[in-house]
Amino acid sequence: MVEAQVFVKIDSYKDVLHTIGLIKDRLNEAKNTLGKIKELKNQEDSELESWGSKLSDIESKMEGIDHILFEPSAL
Repeated sequence: MVEAQVFVKIDSYKDVLHTIGLIKDRLNEAKNTLGKIKELKNQEDSELESWGSKLSDIESKMEGIDHILFEPSAL
């Protein structure tokens, strides 16, 4: 297999290197942003789970109050 030589203008090469550097920077920014979004989502999920637990607790207490109010003989 014969290898062919490729010639590139130095200016074009520098432009390509610069563009690749910009792409890498944007990629790192996107990865960091995604990480922050995932962290926020985890915090949000935890908070929603806590709210759900509190609502279930309140619902249970309300059922107890209903039971006492509508069946006073149960005391």
